Amino acid sequence: MSISVWYDHWHQQGPLCFLIPDSIIVSSSLSRLATVVDLCSSSDQSLISLLECWGISLPMLSLRPDRFSWRCSSSGVFSIALAWDTIRTKRYRVPWASFIWNKALAPRYQFNLWLIIKNRLPTQVLLLSYGRIDHALCAFCNSTPNSINHLFFDCHVSATLAYFWATRCNLPWRNRPWVDNLRWALDFLSGKDFYHSIARFSFGALCHLIWKKRNNIIFRGEALVVPALKKHLIKVIKDKVLTFSSVPDIPRNKRLQRSWGFDPSIFFGPSPHA
Repeated sequence: MSISVWYDHWHQQGPLCFLIPDSIIVSSSLSRLATVVDLCSSSDQSLISLLECWGISLPMLSLRPDRFSWRCSSSGVFSIALAWDTIRTKRYRVPWASFIWNKALAPRYQFNLWLIIKNRLPTQVLLLSYGRIDHALCAFCNSTPNSINHLFFDCHVSATLAYFWATRCNLPWRNRPWVDNLRWALDFLSGKDFYHSIARFSFGALCHLIWKKRNNIIFRGEALVVPALKKHLIKVIKDKVLTFSSVPDIPRNKRLQRSWGFDPSIFFGPSPHA
């Protein structure tokens, strides 16, 4: 009984304030606070006839209380998820979605990897193409403007870190363009077991560390000390491992433990399928 005749979405075409001129609202016999009930009981036949000419039919009145219904849901119940699903542009699921948006990765690693994949990191090459900067060189090697491919992992400094990471994870590695690196990661780092979870997490940590250090060198004047970066990466992995317990004591996990040097107390014994 309290639905606004002018401002609520009671008609299938939308609120009347968006459909008819404001001058008609002002000149009508109904105030701006009028309800749909007021319209249906109005003696202003000129307004009703005008609305009907525009295809705006009056609703059937009921003694039941007014209620709001979300038409995009079969239940009529509104939710943020349904609203987002209604307005968003739907596309095919990309092959890397489950790799990036996975609980094995920290949110900041997920977001950083997403920016890398979408080529949205503000690299020097990107900023040069936009005319935002005139000249720039890689903060690590000082030889060429950094790009996605250069940072991950064509630069000899980031390549050194990548080889260090891959060796610790006992993974086959060679430097490739980023698109090929991602395809390789989807093949070798996907999986829900302990080994793949740590390998994927450490890959995200490596990419985030490179980007963060690049920014700190450029904007804070920090020095580049590769051993310190390796030490930091090891600490991040060790901290992550502390969130696990009862890890199967199998050869692959033991090799990972020896490589990164984390506490072996996380193992609970040999797996029956090892």
